[in-house]
Amino acid sequence: MIHTVADLLLGIIKNELPKLDSAPVKHAPTIGDMYEGLSSEVLNHALPDGLGLRIVSGFACDDRGALSGQLDCMIVRGDGEKLPYVNSYVWHVKDIIAVVEVKKTLHGAELRDAIAQLNTVSAIERFYYQSDMRQSEYDNRSVTPSIRTFAEMTGNIAWDGEKFVPLSHEEGALLGALLLEQLSSVRVALGMHGFKSERAFRAAMVSYLEEVVGKVGSGPTDFPQLIISGSYSLAKANGRPFMIPLIDGWWPFYFSTPENPLRILLEFIWTRLDEMYGFGSQLWGEDLETEVARTLLSVRATCHEGREGWEVRIHEANNEDLAKAPTTEKWSPQFINLEEFILLDRLCRGKEVYSSDPELLSFLAAHGVSFDEITDRLVQTRLVARSGEGLRLIAKECHLAILPTGEYVAAENSTGRLTRWIQHRVNDSRY
Repeated sequence: MIHTVADLLLGIIKNELPKLDSAPVKHAPTIGDMYEGLSSEVLNHALPDGLGLRIVSGFACDDRGALSGQLDCMIVRGDGEKLPYVNSYVWHVKDIIAVVEVKKTLHGAELRDAIAQLNTVSAIERFYYQSDMRQSEYDNRSVTPSIRTFAEMTGNIAWDGEKFVPLSHEEGALLGALLLEQLSSVRVALGMHGFKSERAFRAAMVSYLEEVVGKVGSGPTDFPQLIISGSYSLAKANGRPFMIPLIDGWWPFYFSTPENPLRILLEFIWTRLDEMYGFGSQLWGEDLETEVARTLLSVRATCHEGREGWEVRIHEANNEDLAKAPTTEKWSPQFINLEEFILLDRLCRGKEVYSSDPELLSFLAAHGVSFDEITDRLVQTRLVARSGEGLRLIAKECHLAILPTGEYVAAENSTGRLTRWIQHRVNDSRY
């Protein structure tokens, strides 16, 4: 379904955008209103029915009365305050699902302006969710998705079922960032026209980063979740929906892609709605193809002489590198061996897996594998994570299967993705 809707939205833009581009009006605010109107129309088509969601323009606020800059499009729930004599609203940040800042073109100056405008929202959100007021919001929205993403990224649990476990400074900063990413709005900068190459887009973001690095408001949570410039996107790998495991302690948090930008937009918005309202598998279709992240920026939390911050690493890529790199790949479950299958099955049945279990150690020794070796292999599946001296299942619905070939596979199957993959595999083997 997501591909169908994304293609529909792209068709709307391709059909309507030339009309806006050729309009005889030269009045800048009117031109801006036209592009914002088209964006609102596209977003309206993207929202599932029956949730009572609205698309408005206006300002974000919090309980202190702090206001953001004027925002082009907000996807909101609940009630806001309509301003007198204008079609504009003030909406509390806890009820804002997504914010879209719209630009006719998105190049250097426009890119900086769009990020600065969206940062007026993130500043309010950071204060709200990191203050005492956040507790009521945590009670109303489960932070389980962030806990799971942290475990997938690091291979270690942060919550033992009753309390948060002790974490290093780097891990604590990462978990805090993931929690804020889940609770805050999806912030999007949308440029109808933009850079003519992916490399130029990446270079513009690096140029922006060089200007703001080291300043307040330049951490990973301050970057928009998605920036669209014409046919290219820069997206954040925050686990909602895109997740990239840590590499030597570095979080590859920002990547580029030439894939249909409206599909990327839907991925972000629908993932947020799914976490809030629970849609199951009907939104995602077959979901047997995944985007390949072309990493642009990696970060790592640091603390030097009492000052906390983030180190940034830039990943260069020229036009040739980007042209050779795949944009998508076929999804596949984890192919595992018998020992891994047995331990995963044990976890799926609610039983414990600990390094001090003599029966388990005897079984592994008989098969020529140590507990540490099988732990490393299972953690790499992103279905389990280390928990003290044992392993804990972190997948929402971990399913196992033995293929007709005798191979063992395992995967997250909460959306039915593994079931669909097996059906395709079986059908293909008949020919």
